[in-house]
Amino acid sequence: MNTIILNGSPKGNSKNSNSKIFAEEFVRNMKNPCEIRCIANTNPKELARYIEDFDTIIIILPLYIHAMPGIVMKFIENIEPTTTKDKYIGFIIQAGFLETEQEKFVEAYFADLAKQLNYNYLGTVSKGQAAGTYMYPKMFKKVFKLLNDLGSAYEETHSFDKDIVKRLGQPYEISKFMLRILNLVDKVGLNNTLWHKELKKNNAFDKRLDKPFL
Repeated sequence: MNTIILNGSPKGNSKNSNSKIFAEEFVRNMKNPCEIRCIANTNPKELARYIEDFDTIIIILPLYIHAMPGIVMKFIENIEPTTTKDKYIGFIIQAGFLETEQEKFVEAYFADLAKQLNYNYLGTVSKGQAAGTYMYPKMFKKVFKLLNDLGSAYEETHSFDKDIVKRLGQPYEISKFMLRILNLVDKVGLNNTLWHKELKKNNAFDKRLDKPFL
């Protein structure tokens, strides 16, 4: 099957794009790696026409508080429903939320979207805790290995391996024990460490409590 992978991150090919990293890891061990294209800085109508020559589309995208990037939505709006029965579409989500239960709403939308476009639905792969991928790649070696295996299995079977999808999707819900730990981390302020580091790097730390819209 002829597959194209679309990077749905607004950061495009930037080294800071987690979706770019996920796409590269997905194809890394393929014998014949899929083509990867960015949705960012591309004419959505032209890209929608370009993908018509492919049997399968896999969109890899970030999720921002339950919402997909606007560029992905704009691109989707330009995809024409297919009149054949051999087209497939699938999605890989990477998000900052700890638990992948947060992605269940957009997963339901993607499943319905596939029906609207008359595409066969490959499914949606969700990975939480992914915000720091580009900053701390060494911490994501196990995740990269799973993505490598997912891509290799896809090349052989033209499907998302259910076991790998399940492993990437853990935890689906936060346990009560983990919730107590997170509440403690929040109480002592440890959860702000990385965010404060970014603010300081961009000379914005002293303005973090500003309320410009009040």
